[in-house]
Amino acid sequence: MLFDPNRGLLVPPDLDDRTWADLVSDTVALIPQYAPKWTNQGPSDVGITLIELFAWLVEGLTYRLNQVPDKNYAAFLNLLGITLNPPNPARSFLTFAATPAVVVVPQGSLAQTAATETEAPIIFETDQSVTILPINMEASLLIGKAGLNVYSNVSDDFVVPPAPGTSINIPASQAVQLCLGFDSASTQTLNLILRMFTPLAAGAATVTWLYSQAGVEPSSWTALSVPANADGTVGLTQDGTVQLNVPADWASEAPPSWTTVVPSSTNDIVTSAYYWVGLRIANLSATENLTLGLSWILFNSVSSYSALTITAPEALGSGDGTSFQVFPLANGPLFATPGSATPYAQLVVQVNGVTWTQVDDFPDGPGQYYRVYPVQSQIMFGNYNLLSNTGHGTIPLTTDTIVATTYRYVEAGSTANVGAGAIMTMRTPVAGISAVTNLFAAYGGSDEQSVASAMQRAPQLLRNRNRAVTVDDYQFLAMQASTGIAIVCCLPPTNVYGSGAYGALDRSPGNVNVIIVPSIGPEVSATPQPTPELVQTVQAYLGSRCDLTALLSVTGPRYLPIDVNITATAWQAAINSGLITSPADVQTYIKDQVALYFHPVVGGVNGTGWQVGQSVYLGDLYKAIMPPESIGFISQLSIQPGNPLYLGGRPPGFVIGPPAGASVVLADFELVCLGAITFPTPTAV
Repeated sequence: MLFDPNRGLLVPPDLDDRTWADLVSDTVALIPQYAPKWTNQGPSDVGITLIELFAWLVEGLTYRLNQVPDKNYAAFLNLLGITLNPPNPARSFLTFAATPAVVVVPQGSLAQTAATETEAPIIFETDQSVTILPINMEASLLIGKAGLNVYSNVSDDFVVPPAPGTSINIPASQAVQLCLGFDSASTQTLNLILRMFTPLAAGAATVTWLYSQAGVEPSSWTALSVPANADGTVGLTQDGTVQLNVPADWASEAPPSWTTVVPSSTNDIVTSAYYWVGLRIANLSATENLTLGLSWILFNSVSSYSALTITAPEALGSGDGTSFQVFPLANGPLFATPGSATPYAQLVVQVNGVTWTQVDDFPDGPGQYYRVYPVQSQIMFGNYNLLSNTGHGTIPLTTDTIVATTYRYVEAGSTANVGAGAIMTMRTPVAGISAVTNLFAAYGGSDEQSVASAMQRAPQLLRNRNRAVTVDDYQFLAMQASTGIAIVCCLPPTNVYGSGAYGALDRSPGNVNVIIVPSIGPEVSATPQPTPELVQTVQAYLGSRCDLTALLSVTGPRYLPIDVNITATAWQAAINSGLITSPADVQTYIKDQVALYFHPVVGGVNGTGWQVGQSVYLGDLYKAIMPPESIGFISQLSIQPGNPLYLGGRPPGFVIGPPAGASVVLADFELVCLGAITFPTPTAV
């Protein structure tokens, strides 16, 4: 990728797109009005020739004159340093298979999708080194109670692309056990990466890791000792990595040998023997059910981005002794390390072999400093004058050689949001690695901001001057922190709900709570939750721009399920004419529309999502889910708030359950999602 001098800048648009032919045709169309006796309008007519001549002159004039307003506006924004938001790379977790021994995949290793005749492969680079064990996680079973102890085969949810994850219900005072099956045993540490879209509340359950032994039933497997510093999930209350060391008596077992656990159906039967690791979750509440939403459990995996590190040091040139000398990097824009206070620390610049320090602003006096402009992919040196002893930052001399020894840049944006299983080849050969894949779709990639969008963004930037003071400032700047945010809401301090910390939010004076909802990511969830990296990114971005006395907290949404009760009827004539096959088709149609309507990100009245605190109205729902008149109709529809999916409870006056009437009013921190649907199979008339 060669250096682009316009990278990140606002390129002025063409405002008047009328061509010479357009001007000629417009003028000829006016002839009957101004010269009705002019009837010969052929190309040989002298008057037509004059029209064509003047059209050629006017085309040049209008083109230049109409460029002035937006050209000046774009130049003004460039002068202020307002650039286009850069593209963001996509993220994917790569899962490796190794044989026959332990293999270390170094940081910076590359894997790619398959190339086609028309498209180059999408390349992903690993973020850190990872040790790959010569064993594989090949099965997963979920054991619960249904009269008897039964297991369900949930392997497709965790070990086979697209591995969407699953939601696990833990009834009151009961326990469930997720069993992970490995094809071989290992004395090495097992690193399991867990991500949850609905984590457990602290203290709501006990979490125990176990392992299988010969002739021992799953309920009696031995517990593993997992020190606190080895459980990055803190008892499944947050995303993290769990490190397990399984003793030497780890043994394989085939589920048919179990006498106390049976398959829930013939489709769930697993006959192969595996070395099992169990995750037992016991609900401590005697009255409340628990829900654990698991996005993924990864083994032999590592994070990667569609952002590449240069393969060799890049010579930038020599100093010329002038102030504020700028050097472009060959590739860009630069990759910003998510959640880091120094996101561009991977850029290392040396002058005559000495590493200079990257700074946000040059300090007064001399010093080996440089500034980085990540969007334009440029670096700049200072202007210190030795003779006058004025300026900021040392100027490289004409004899100085300047080299970027390493940096990482964005290789692909939205095109890198590839599907599950698309990454299948190692671009960097690593001896012992037999396979690589991505169990779920890559996510988070976005393209460079459009010029029109940047021009709309500019007045808001000028208004808040990159400082978060008002609610609007916080919301606008949070959206600037990442392109992966779909919904943002800033909650100012308030005592409108009394002194209770409803929604587990501290609304007392001095506290600012920012709720963010991500764009649809790796899991297609009805209740999207931001990843820890996204929360950290927004927290760091706002934290450096808000008042020092503000107690800032960036969190995920507080979902309020909306329970829906529907009665519908199908037309027998629609069945007879073949429009539908049975009344159940009407039910399926309406259910799909209800699920879409209540999706936080892509639902709502206009399909653009819901806002935090936005209430639900029965009339809007009715119009959104009403089936085509030719197949049936809705005869009864009601809504009511369900049990909130957050801690702290609803504030006084905000009820749960009936009666709800024509609307469900939400507290200012709640966001709707779909609850239970009561929907008897329609009858036909």
